[in-house]
Amino acid sequence: MRNRIELKKLTLAMAIASTTLLTACGGSSSSSGGSSNVVPTDASYLRASTSVSVGDVCATVGKQSGQEIELASGDWKPWCELEGTITEDAQLTTDNAYRLVGYVTVGSGGVELEADGATPAETKTAVQSAGVTLTVDAGVNFRSSGRGSLIISRGSEIAANGTSVAPIIMSSQDNGYDGQGEWGGLVMQGFSKNNKCGEGSNDILCNTADEAGTGFHGGNDDADSSGSVEYLIVAEGGYEVQTDSEVNGITLHSVGYGTTIENVMVLNNADDGIEFFGGSVNVKNLILIDNSDESLDWDDGYRGNVQFSLIRQGLNYVGDHGIEADNKGRSTIAVPTSNPTIANVTFQQVNATIGEGLAAKSGADDLFRFKEGTGATLVNVAADGYTQCVRMDGADTGQTQLVTLTNLIAECGSYSESENVYLTLEDGALETGITGQPTASTLITLGNAFEVTGNVADVDAITPTSANDSTGFFVETNYAGAVDPAVTASENAWWNWASVAIPAAFE
Repeated sequence: MRNRIELKKLTLAMAIASTTLLTACGGSSSSSGGSSNVVPTDASYLRASTSVSVGDVCATVGKQSGQEIELASGDWKPWCELEGTITEDAQLTTDNAYRLVGYVTVGSGGVELEADGATPAETKTAVQSAGVTLTVDAGVNFRSSGRGSLIISRGSEIAANGTSVAPIIMSSQDNGYDGQGEWGGLVMQGFSKNNKCGEGSNDILCNTADEAGTGFHGGNDDADSSGSVEYLIVAEGGYEVQTDSEVNGITLHSVGYGTTIENVMVLNNADDGIEFFGGSVNVKNLILIDNSDESLDWDDGYRGNVQFSLIRQGLNYVGDHGIEADNKGRSTIAVPTSNPTIANVTFQQVNATIGEGLAAKSGADDLFRFKEGTGATLVNVAADGYTQCVRMDGADTGQTQLVTLTNLIAECGSYSESENVYLTLEDGALETGITGQPTASTLITLGNAFEVTGNVADVDAITPTSANDSTGFFVETNYAGAVDPAVTASENAWWNWASVAIPAAFE
């Protein structure tokens, strides 16, 4: 069976509306090539502390740097340094701002696990029993540089629950949020299934190596919990650990659907905005802005759900595809098969050209790139300003690769004519190649709240089907895109909390 895309309702505008070309502007942050772990002593945002001393214990697991750092609010906070492995429960309060010195790992479950005579279930239970919880209070700021990254190992949890008026913000050590690649990111590891564990394997002790050398993950518990993350901003991350190996804004390695991730934004990351390596975690209310690789990426058997996501590319930093998806490298037979459900997303590509001369790069690219073996269900999606809508890579291997697009309202230049791409249209007719186009619509226009205007987003009410065994995640909607068209003022939009925290990201 050749690759195919099933389209139950596909509305396309073939002309791309003109957009203003924006040139990347400078800022207070350093270059996108990343920065070292050396802390400057003469920076205007740092000063010697008069209330704490170098080496004082802070948050029970950190040590004071002896400096204070200025926050966006104008407040100055002692700069507490976290380093190495956190092996006890800890709480990070707003009494300090926090610096991640290199990779900071919560718990010890990120190492290669061995049974040592115990059953896999007993070993997993032992790891969870030894696990720790890192609690991050609402309003906490992390200000880091270089490899600085926060890693939640399997068996341990994070409770990072900000609020709409006091989000948790992770950014680079200098002032402002317009840098890129200046520190690492947030990494979470779990015991959920991953197809790198081996075909047919249900081994709890699967040890799959993380990207960028952050540890190991994998197991067979899709309901596994890595904690909860709410109202979190990850900005300016994506440090290049080694050549062509950067840290994603948020990386989810075999994370299970027992984890809560809601109301999070990734801004100006040098690699992917968010990437799922296997697992079954669900994400709701996701904001991805100006990330330089893919905004949304999955691999290795990811089977989670995403609903309500606002994705904007190509403003000050050029991105690649809106979505890039794999199963397991070039494999079409590795199981479990990547097959998430993605609903109510708005993609906006502003088609910026960044840089000059030979270094210039246009922001327009494929909206979706589906590689060999991955499946997906996309429901109620709106997209504006992409060169082409769908690119599918793959060979005729005898494996069905089914991507279902239900209610895609998109403005794209063309379809890719990649090898072995097929369309199954609503009437069931099978067309080879990408020559015949479904009925075109009017051009997509987004309002002040990023809602799709002009009633083109109106669709029949639908509740998407969960990609995993979790229930109650999806809510019914009767519109395409991330924002209800009835919401026309940005202050009423679900993403407004992030706009209040970093207004420049939404200008």
